[in-house]
Amino acid sequence: MSVYKNVLVGIDGSKQAQMAFDKAVSVCNQNQAQLYLLCVINGEHYPTAVGYGIVDKHMYDAAEAKMNKNLEELAKKAHEAGIENVHTEVVVGNAKVVLTEHYPKKHYIDLIVVGATGLNVIGRMIVGSTAAYVVRESPCDVMVVKTDQKNKEVHVDQVSYPDV
Repeated sequence: MSVYKNVLVGIDGSKQAQMAFDKAVSVCNQNQAQLYLLCVINGEHYPTAVGYGIVDKHMYDAAEAKMNKNLEELAKKAHEAGIENVHTEVVVGNAKVVLTEHYPKKHYIDLIVVGATGLNVIGRMIVGSTAAYVVRESPCDVMVVKTDQKNKEVHVDQVSYPDV
């Protein structure tokens, strides 16, 4: 069996991301691994022209603040569960690319843990399946979480964002 030393969890605020976090904490405890909690806010890194106006990076400030607070709470839970090294980061960019290319290589990630789904039906059609992309393009092992801590099936409608 592989020993993982650097475990990355994609956090998007969904219940499935919380399930992925819980499983990643277990993996980290079993392997004495470092835990990396990453939230990628889908958007542009730099101001760009959109329509007749300019989109300023500051439009992401509220979302970044909210997710930083969420990651701080998860880091605290991880520490309480016995994980010594927990790293958190919120970035703006393309979630699929950041989760599979930039972040894993920069931090020597050897396992990425993601929820099976996080967005509603419309979001999945527009964005596509981040989990499927990560499985296909990741440079390391990927765990796609579909069950709770007791490995019991969880129905997608109980863990996804509400459909619009």
